[in-house]
Amino acid sequence: MLQTKTCQVLPCKHPPRVLAQTWLRRALLSAAIGCIASTVLGGTASAQAGPAQTEPAQTEPAAPSPQQLVWNPQWPRFRAIGYGLTALSITGALAATFLVPYPDEPRWTGGILFDNATRDALRARDPGVRDGIRLASDITLIGSLVHVALIDSVIIPLARHSPDVAWQLSLMNAQAMSLNILIATLLFKTAARARPTYAQCLADPHFDPLCDTSKFAGFPSSHTSTAFTAAGLTCVHHQYLPLYGAATWDATACIGSLAFATATGVFRLIGDRHYASDVLVGALIGFALGYVYPWLLHYRFGTPDAAPRAGAAANSLQWGVVPGASSAPYGLSMAGQF
Repeated sequence: MLQTKTCQVLPCKHPPRVLAQTWLRRALLSAAIGCIASTVLGGTASAQAGPAQTEPAQTEPAAPSPQQLVWNPQWPRFRAIGYGLTALSITGALAATFLVPYPDEPRWTGGILFDNATRDALRARDPGVRDGIRLASDITLIGSLVHVALIDSVIIPLARHSPDVAWQLSLMNAQAMSLNILIATLLFKTAARARPTYAQCLADPHFDPLCDTSKFAGFPSSHTSTAFTAAGLTCVHHQYLPLYGAATWDATACIGSLAFATATGVFRLIGDRHYASDVLVGALIGFALGYVYPWLLHYRFGTPDAAPRAGAAANSLQWGVVPGASSAPYGLSMAGQF
């Protein structure tokens, strides 16, 4: 009885920063769902406005603007089954987040393979430094989401008079992001892996500001999986669509998104919120959902060269993300033709 009321009678040991991080996680999910809802509403509005704009255009030759993006007819559009699967994944993500409880005890504690060695080498010892690094991981994650969901999938296509492309990209984003939330949430509530600080927090409840915050949500790293989902989406969109008008700039966008996602994962290690295996599995899940999943359902049916470029000459640089390389067989590499 006394323990359950300690935080009410005495000053709560959690500083405002801890509460802010808790609300940030909820805000990230709400923002993802909100982005999906705004995409649906915006796409519905543009679909309703489409016929009204096409009728007057029939009196004049329909010539695409040089700046306009055009969806390749070879790429399958979202159909009824796609809308249904997206709605199911969103519903499942919400249910897993708010209805499936966390276990009261961990089912998995301690590191495996290289986890402990990596933790000893990278983690920050000072609690204040760890807290600052965790904030940095929040910032890089939010930056990745804003880049792919807002700038690349809404602002750029609409600025280039391509609401149809914005609609298709946003639907792919919504499907990949909601699946990532669903899979990551189910995994860390099922695996119930203790955070790296679990043993120290048992010995000293004041060892870390987040000792009592989602302490059994270690596997996988949802920050990392979400950041790599965003990076995968950025890379596949820019590989197949000339969003920035030149292959060099599109490749740069992919490299930048991968750098942000990698930084997010490294910050989670330095902030001592995850083991290296949590981060690696999160990265694999995220990139598979962000890059491979849209490619399988849409982009693989047409090549980047076949994508209409609205009168612009084809770029001399062709690039893509491939698994591994001769010098790094277990990672990702970028290959190109000049």
